[in-house]
Amino acid sequence: MIDTRSLNRRDFLIAGATTLVAAACGPRLGGDLPFDIILVGGTVYDGTGSEGLSVDVGVKNGRIIALGNLRDKRAGYKLDVGGLAVAPGFIDFHSHSDEELLLRGEAQSKIRQGVTTEVIGQDGGSFAPLNSKMAEQVFEGLKKGYGVEETWMDFAGYFRILQKQGILSNVVSMVGQGTLREFVIGYENRPATAEEIGQMVTLAKEAFAQGAYGISSGLEYTPGSFASTEEIIALCQSMGGRGIYSTHMRNEDDTVVEAIEEAIAIARGAGVDLNISHLKSSGKRNWHKLDAVLARLDKERATGQVTCDRYPYIAYNTGLANLFPLWSREGGGEQFVQRLQDESLRDSINSAILDKIEKIGGWNSVMVSSLPSHPDRTLYEGKTMAELTHSGSDPLQLLREIVIAQKGGGSMVGFAMSEENTAKVLSYPYCMTASDGSALATEGMLRQGNPHPRAFGTFPRLLGKYVREDKIMPLAEAIRKISGLPAETLHLRDRGFIREGHWADLVVFDPKTVTDKATWNDPFQYPEGIPYVIVNGEVVIDDGDYTGELPGAVLKAPGDFHLA
Repeated sequence: MIDTRSLNRRDFLIAGATTLVAAACGPRLGGDLPFDIILVGGTVYDGTGSEGLSVDVGVKNGRIIALGNLRDKRAGYKLDVGGLAVAPGFIDFHSHSDEELLLRGEAQSKIRQGVTTEVIGQDGGSFAPLNSKMAEQVFEGLKKGYGVEETWMDFAGYFRILQKQGILSNVVSMVGQGTLREFVIGYENRPATAEEIGQMVTLAKEAFAQGAYGISSGLEYTPGSFASTEEIIALCQSMGGRGIYSTHMRNEDDTVVEAIEEAIAIARGAGVDLNISHLKSSGKRNWHKLDAVLARLDKERATGQVTCDRYPYIAYNTGLANLFPLWSREGGGEQFVQRLQDESLRDSINSAILDKIEKIGGWNSVMVSSLPSHPDRTLYEGKTMAELTHSGSDPLQLLREIVIAQKGGGSMVGFAMSEENTAKVLSYPYCMTASDGSALATEGMLRQGNPHPRAFGTFPRLLGKYVREDKIMPLAEAIRKISGLPAETLHLRDRGFIREGHWADLVVFDPKTVTDKATWNDPFQYPEGIPYVIVNGEVVIDDGDYTGELPGAVLKAPGDFHLA
């Protein structure tokens, strides 16, 4: 076993216990019987990286209460899972389901992958805290996009809504550094004053007291990108030396090594754990840097906790605005669009765009993913910029027109990583496979655009393509990296492992057939080979079908967790 102790992203869209805030549970299956659920005959992988064992699993009142020979015991729901693997529910350490969770049982693409806990508030953007201006923007978008009319201003309110309406999976939230900066400073590109940093620290501490776990940053997005290293260190010091700094670094291509050094400096300066989000060395001219990056992380582990996460695909997903220079995005969407319409800035903006396009391999590497408010969205979504301009039109002009029509929004998929490096990162002992995507659906209001297939295929793709077919790591190790490792990284005391007394978050899958079905051009497909998923002792996926249960819980760090 490996020791694991030692544009605004929101708009683009312990040692200690963890508190179970709420679970909207259906009727208990077992009644007065000894067990609610018994899984018989499966091969149990406990999440530690140890090989699987033939043992039965007994569940009562939401928790695992027995491991052993339970074939003759009585239960309200007894299932023979012979030939299948039984694993701890998968923990998606880097998720963007912040808004989709508000849709109750609509968003099924994660639960059908075996994900029983999602970690949201990533890349510097969280759904709290909100000032009045931010709240107006968030609630207008939710009402227009999904008909959601709930309102809140802080994490207590947001969590209360999730708790009241019920959720499919468990939820942990970070607080976004970009969100805190927007709350206090807005989109101004300037250093924060000591007083403003103090205000952000106060907001962060309030978020922690309400259950937010750590701080995330998205330093390629505005306004978080406007913060200095020193400002982020001061903000992370609000965690009192306990917690985690999870960062989408300042750069993931030409200066990725320097960005790693900044991330380490922030975590060490604040005395907190570090997680590098969606670790990559992007662009062919930077692929060779990955070995040095991993070696640097290994060296740093000698003095502190360092982890990373990564999705099992060679393409990333971000806003189209990220192709434009940072200075052009200062001040928010309205000022960004004004600059795009300023002829005097056209040459300097185009030059910066072309540099990025060259870096990732040309216009054929940029696929338009989602244009939610564009009148001709179906003409663009799912096509590369090269395909859209094959008749000789100017891709720079088309890109500008699309982003202006979207008022600075819209998303893209960028093909900029190699398969060799992807496998190398996924197999790194301290890398957690994570989706970096939202929970979506194959029908209804969450079937929109042409999203990255990771929203539907991340975890079965790891188990099918990379483990069974490519054999980059043993199955037991892969399970550890999507259950036990993220649980230990988050200091979730009673999650992530199959042990007596732990919450019964379980996934049953077939190692011989589990596979992702979602593709770049047809992403709206659920995976195969994952027939059963249990959350807090309630069956949510039963023989491949959704049961209608909403047993998920908001998991909050204890109120004194961040106190030194």
